[in-house]
Amino acid sequence: MADITTTSSLTEEQERQAVALYTHVKELSQLKYESELHREDSLIQQSSHMQTAFSFMTAAVFMALPIMIEYKGVLSLVFFLVTISSIVFFLLLSLVTASLAQRRVKKETLMDITELEKFVSDNWQQTLNESQQLKQWVSVVGKVQRSLSEINEKRVVKIRISMSSFFISIGLIVFWFIVAICKLL
Repeated sequence: MADITTTSSLTEEQERQAVALYTHVKELSQLKYESELHREDSLIQQSSHMQTAFSFMTAAVFMALPIMIEYKGVLSLVFFLVTISSIVFFLLLSLVTASLAQRRVKKETLMDITELEKFVSDNWQQTLNESQQLKQWVSVVGKVQRSLSEINEKRVVKIRISMSSFFISIGLIVFWFIVAICKLL
């Protein structure tokens, strides 16, 4: 009889410890998941800013082009074609990658209610334990967070390409300006 009580209280003690541990893991995983959601919003907003920068830069380049051609001096039209083509190529690359970063892609989601109900029905004895409920929550949210994190990492790469392309286009503007000045002198 004493052995049954000791085993029972040991199980209760283990359950209490498991609940404490999984509560801690749940709190940390919830912070991480919310952080990834915020990161996703921030990345999408940043790609939107890159699209806006593309619009302003493209407008500036094409507004200046007729004036530059009108007062081209010794510069040939081929020079302007090469100049504008190289700048616009990197601006377009910036736009495309920023747009790809904004795409909503399929990601892991939380279980549907019918799936959740079936899981609880099939595992009802385990699911009665609070530690198992917390473990299930951590497992489900962990899959969703991992999926979101992987997608966000891909967005980061696309935004970096977009920003690099944009800065290359600015560098090309400076480069071609210096080349044009040297040709005019």
